[in-house]
Amino acid sequence: MTAEREWIVRGKVSTAHGIQGQVRLALSTDFPERVLDAKELTLRLPDGSIEVRRLEKASVYKTGLMLKLAGIDDRNAAEALRGAEVVADKSELPALPDDEIYWHQLMGLRVVTVDGQEVGEITDILRTGSNDVYVTEVPSATGRGKRPGPLIPAIDDVLERVDPEAGVVIIRPMPGLLD
Repeated sequence: MTAEREWIVRGKVSTAHGIQGQVRLALSTDFPERVLDAKELTLRLPDGSIEVRRLEKASVYKTGLMLKLAGIDDRNAAEALRGAEVVADKSELPALPDDEIYWHQLMGLRVVTVDGQEVGEITDILRTGSNDVYVTEVPSATGRGKRPGPLIPAIDDVLERVDPEAGVVIIRPMPGLLD
């Protein structure tokens, strides 16, 4: 029996581009060169199936990438890939320096203030240019579902400690951050 692979998302196909089978990829990585320089890409299709496609061409396009994959030769085939994720096996990721962390390691971490106040759970990360911003969710007032929580700037003045092993990010909120 094969061990279950743990996939890390490098990007998501947002739309088709043109009529020759190109797709736009919204990036979920700080290392776009790992997609740009690849010979093959592993795709997790919207139905959950995995397929590997040869990368014929890749280029930077606005805030993401433009890809041309083998066998995707017209707009209809490209549209069928909308929502597909470009993934990599977690074991393929290179080690980072001690003071850095992969985005996927932040997802689902609880955010707590230095005095123990629960702030929310990290559900997404926004790339702003100057610093990342952690998007959080909090339980709804009814206890069913979640609602948007505060946006947490990933800056030294706010981040006290990031501890993926403990499942927590401890922050020192700036005035007005949690209001």
